[in-house]
Amino acid sequence: MNKIAKKIILSVLSLTAILNTSAFAADLSGWAVSEYQQANEAGLVSYSVVSHNLKEDITRQEFCELAMNLYRKLTNETLITPAGSPFTDTDSTAVAQAYCYGIVSGTSDGTFTPNRLVTREEMAKMLVSTLAASEVNFELADGSDKSAIEQFSDADEISQWAEASVITALSNSLINGITDDTLDPLGSTTREQAIASVNRSYNAFKSDSYSVELPVITLPEDGAEINEGDFTISWTSIPSASTYHVIIKDANANSVVLEDIYSSTSHEIKAGTLAGNKDYTLIVGGVLADGSEVYSMPVDFKYKGSNKTGNSFVANSEKAQEVIDTAAKYLGVPYLWGGTTPSGFDCSGFVQYVMRECGISITRTTYTQWDNDGVYVSRSELQPGDLVYFGSSSAPHHVGLYVGDGTYIHAPSTGDVVKYSSLDSRSDFCGGKRVIF
Repeated sequence: MNKIAKKIILSVLSLTAILNTSAFAADLSGWAVSEYQQANEAGLVSYSVVSHNLKEDITRQEFCELAMNLYRKLTNETLITPAGSPFTDTDSTAVAQAYCYGIVSGTSDGTFTPNRLVTREEMAKMLVSTLAASEVNFELADGSDKSAIEQFSDADEISQWAEASVITALSNSLINGITDDTLDPLGSTTREQAIASVNRSYNAFKSDSYSVELPVITLPEDGAEINEGDFTISWTSIPSASTYHVIIKDANANSVVLEDIYSSTSHEIKAGTLAGNKDYTLIVGGVLADGSEVYSMPVDFKYKGSNKTGNSFVANSEKAQEVIDTAAKYLGVPYLWGGTTPSGFDCSGFVQYVMRECGISITRTTYTQWDNDGVYVSRSELQPGDLVYFGSSSAPHHVGLYVGDGTYIHAPSTGDVVKYSSLDSRSDFCGGKRVIF
């Protein structure tokens, strides 16, 4: 068999393996599978992007992280770490780095609006600025030759400041129109589309080939059905990985488990963490020595359970059971500072909302709940439905809801979701409060 024929056969087998195991993840389109894998092998993807729905639109801050990953891989440089943020509305290191390298700028009042969706023309501008900062060999359009945009009926919507970058990006196939005659420069772009554009930029201008082994999930197998109860997930080791990220998403691509694992390539998922009789996708990422991240191809599985709320914890009273069952309904809801609704919760907003839904009134903040609501209980006295606090007894900074078996449910922090955690994982437990009598 000649080398060309062998290469074609191996490529087909490789593509078949990818499509059979990962093309049908809830938030990864079939067209994006190859781009996603290549971007991961090049270390271009980041946790904040992968842990969210890849089919939903990407924010300005998230795209900065991809842009800085691209810069690092094109230059092989160690990125500078700015002493602080140049913007008043974000402390993101990636945004500060992108500003220092001339890839982004802010507004006149010193803000960046990190959570605003990046527009397609902004993405083109940031990609081209990253290439320029990386000093790769490419031709930057000056805007005089508009042939690359003439086919698009909405070319006149391109902002003047972005036109040269859009033309450059189109000419180098870093971005495409959304149809043959529509560019939609002011529209948003999805996370998987952004990953694809960054991957194409890397492939077009890399000076040498960089590829790292991805974690491979060994348990569960793709398509597995897991019976209700505890179960173990495991993956292959990446030699230079210092930390692994475990991400489990539901069928709507909402992250319901986000865990950091150290010095291990397995993790036990406790009963009650996932709602029963539902489909999930598992992804495992590794943080490498140079700061880049690599993620496994997704594995789909079904968690079989009989409890309709997914909560297997048992309380001592009917009211306490109602509370912990109600709390379980909001597994996967994203953390939002100041959030008090299922659109997003902060820690005290979450426990207040759950209690109010069950007819129990408590105050709004962690501090006022600690000072004013219920009666104090020690760790040995905790019962399902009790509130648990962390920090110091004079100034607790976090609150959750105890559900039993050394476990509590809470809204942890920015970038995370409502989830179960073990009390043993915290060294700053300062006490409990009982508000159910």
